[in-house]
Amino acid sequence: MTDVLQCDLCILGGGGAGLAAARAAARLGANVVVVEKRALGGTYLTRTIPVQAFCSAAIRAGAARNAHVGGAAPKIDFVRLRADVLAAMKDFAGDYAPGPLAALKIEIVRGLGSFSRSTRVEAGGRSIEAKHFILATGSMPAPAALPGQELIRPLLLEDLLTIDRPPESLIIVGATFQGLVLAQAFLRLGTQVTLLEQGAILPNEDAELLAPVLTQLAREGLRLFSHAEIGGLEPAGGGVRLHIKGQASPFDAAQIIFAGPPLPLVEGLGLKNAQVTYANSGILTDAQGRTSNRHIYAIGDAAGGSESSLSALGQAERVARHLAGHSGSMAPIARILETDPEMATVGLSEAAAREKYRSIGILRATLGETTRARLSGRLDGHVKIVTNAAGTILGAGLVGPSARELIGIFSVAIDRRMKAADLDVVANAPTLAQAASNAALASPSQVGKALYRRPFWLRRTN
Repeated sequence: MTDVLQCDLCILGGGGAGLAAARAAARLGANVVVVEKRALGGTYLTRTIPVQAFCSAAIRAGAARNAHVGGAAPKIDFVRLRADVLAAMKDFAGDYAPGPLAALKIEIVRGLGSFSRSTRVEAGGRSIEAKHFILATGSMPAPAALPGQELIRPLLLEDLLTIDRPPESLIIVGATFQGLVLAQAFLRLGTQVTLLEQGAILPNEDAELLAPVLTQLAREGLRLFSHAEIGGLEPAGGGVRLHIKGQASPFDAAQIIFAGPPLPLVEGLGLKNAQVTYANSGILTDAQGRTSNRHIYAIGDAAGGSESSLSALGQAERVARHLAGHSGSMAPIARILETDPEMATVGLSEAAAREKYRSIGILRATLGETTRARLSGRLDGHVKIVTNAAGTILGAGLVGPSARELIGIFSVAIDRRMKAADLDVVANAPTLAQAASNAALASPSQVGKALYRRPFWLRRTN
């Protein structure tokens, strides 16, 4: 007789998002089971976090070098940078050890999970029935399938922390969030970088916010080509040669990285048995992560989610808390591009809002107008707010330093259906959040009001 395990929440996938959801639900008292065949943490530990840590360290080191005053700028010690990143990785590995998960009474079932019916999963010789399921199976690098690709050995993202020194030149195929961040990281390590995209550059992002990022990358020496039709690859001089159709001269580089969109891992999950609809882009969900089966949710790459892994973790925790009965916010999750300057967006872009609404409003303010920016010497960047005709905030975006720290203001505002005028923020100390206040004061209901008034953070008017 098959052993049937009953639980409140069953999560398929023990990677970063899956275990973030498991911990969040368990802390609220839910009985949680995680199904995972491979090592806990998965590619989040072996690829996502190492790449993020490597790129973050390289971008910071390059910024520090560029800010050097007097004499020759110091060289970046790559060996030390790599050692520091590897040391930091140990802290993350501890989060995925069996001990802390067992302390939260999270049960791990080893095996590949597959639905046999709408509320039952078979895994590791056991049947698991749950009130709700979360699919967090992640993704794998999509095969590029370029002519001659089998003749070259690309630099894998898992190998970034094993190289002895940065390559002198590098080709990156795929101008995704990850591709852009990798490009800047290697540029600041002294590598000549060429970034190729076979289509448009991030066509679903706001071009106005993306432009300052691309401008900065160009200043740092990036060669960026969109709509590049790759004709083939071949070894050349110990490196790689890439041919572009319609272009006489090929691109030569010491190394090549493929950073295209990942391939969601959804095959073999028995989704038809669970009556879950999916496509090549991943499992189809609503804005809250719910699939066509109301008992099943999908998050992260499995649902073809945001390119930002930070967004996947936030989504995982939010969905898990909701399923565990927590009545907290289901605010939209921000998308974060971790370049310098940073770009962070949430809700509807201007283009998406124009498609959905007959009339919209656009409010802008520069970060350079704030006292904090003037004191720090970083005057670049701006905030953009998208509203409907009544002034209710539909979406927002920031580009500039600390964009990721400021975007949460707008997630809350969208969730609470606040109007732009409600963000008439006056901080007690100089902060970049003053830019949100400046944009709010440009809204029709605020024009003419006094700028200085009693201090408060977020206020909703009745």
